[in-house]
Amino acid sequence: MYDILKEIIYDKAQLKHYDSSENSFYIKENDKLAKCKKIELLKFESEGVTFGFELDSKHIKCAGSHKLSPYFENKKGLDKGNDAVIFTTIKEQKYIFICELKDGATGYISQFKSSSCFVEYVKSILKVFHNIKVDDFIVKYIVFSTKATAVNPTNGKYISNSQNGFDVFHVNCKRNRYFIESFI
Repeated sequence: MYDILKEIIYDKAQLKHYDSSENSFYIKENDKLAKCKKIELLKFESEGVTFGFELDSKHIKCAGSHKLSPYFENKKGLDKGNDAVIFTTIKEQKYIFICELKDGATGYISQFKSSSCFVEYVKSILKVFHNIKVDDFIVKYIVFSTKATAVNPTNGKYISNSQNGFDVFHVNCKRNRYFIESFI
């Protein structure tokens, strides 16, 4: 499945930020004014079962502007995307992590909504064109921001809270390195 994702997702949108020496994956914000510039997610199982791409790529343009699709008007927030969408398998369970690096703690729900729709489309392609079972994916939403106050509890797991139908993890980006299993 991961090789198929590499074939169908546009090369310029793919995040090739996997470090096999630590089985880690980093997400980077290129805006010079960004306060959350880079976070690293640690302890994926392997590069062979991890694939990431960005939905807010500045490299991909439609009619001169950044859009997910030429079929949508920008007015409804349908063309917003997140900094990283990561498909992975951890302990035989398939996950999709939708991640956002934010300076503040607002403005991400419409991005999660749009990215979720896009992910459903990708899952549909995997199912219809490639006969891959996609019903068992668990989707996790993570916002890394300077405003987040969540602390890593003693059991090593972050706690999500429900917002507009999304269970969102709010994590302060100052630490920069996080174990991926702390979000499952």
